[in-house]
Amino acid sequence: MENSLLDLIFLSEKRKRILLFLLEEPNDIETIKKKLKASATSVQPQVKMLREKHLVVQDKDLYRLSEIGKIIAEKMKPLLDTLSVLEENADYWTERDISKIPPFLLSRVGELGHCITIEPQIEHLFEMIPEYVKNAEEAKTFKALFSYFQPIFPSFYLELAKKGTSVSLILPESILRRWVEDDYREQTRQFLKMKNTELLVCKDCEKIPNIVAADNFMGISLFPKDASFDRKYLISFEPGALAWGKELYDYYEQISKQIQNIDSYASNTP
Repeated sequence: MENSLLDLIFLSEKRKRILLFLLEEPNDIETIKKKLKASATSVQPQVKMLREKHLVVQDKDLYRLSEIGKIIAEKMKPLLDTLSVLEENADYWTERDISKIPPFLLSRVGELGHCITIEPQIEHLFEMIPEYVKNAEEAKTFKALFSYFQPIFPSFYLELAKKGTSVSLILPESILRRWVEDDYREQTRQFLKMKNTELLVCKDCEKIPNIVAADNFMGISLFPKDASFDRKYLISFEPGALAWGKELYDYYEQISKQIQNIDSYASNTP
């Protein structure tokens, strides 16, 4: 029985899509046909097979999932979403260290939906990535964890906050020490004095991926397994990804400590 159902569902792209489409709501054959961009003659035999296996029920002109069909479709969707996310950027996921993503979020990686990769071009290797800058400047709320230091960061996020964006940043101790150096201390001091900013330090965040959880995009830059950090981001704009990114940021925020005064922190830092 199990093998025949597996074959029925996974050996036909049309049958998979019909089950997932009917998971949203019951529909007639014309609507199903338009959704699948297929002819009625190619769709009807697939619906018939699903009916024969009691996964789909017909009520007059409408087709809906049976109770068994609903159970199966609800279990299918996370798996297919996960496969889609991993296949779309297979090289990125294969080559990266994912061990710092907590298991409860790694198991839900399918929620990221459609993702793209962005990285600095060779001629702008030490600058911020233009696509990143554009989306950050359009955000109203911007939360991020940074595992590396870039000299432009203190001034960039200070200017972001001055524009009215709510900015929260988590830094590992080794990176925060750079922010409190003389060259950047005044900018960091100004940043902390603003009402719409937060700066946190995380003692257990070394080798953590860069995480961006803004209200308009999510980004993650994982460390390569066998190479130095390359600032290549995987970003998504889908609602599920925004929620997933915020959960990841919140996870590390819970083990971080807020900095109230940069001078006090600097004086207590070895």
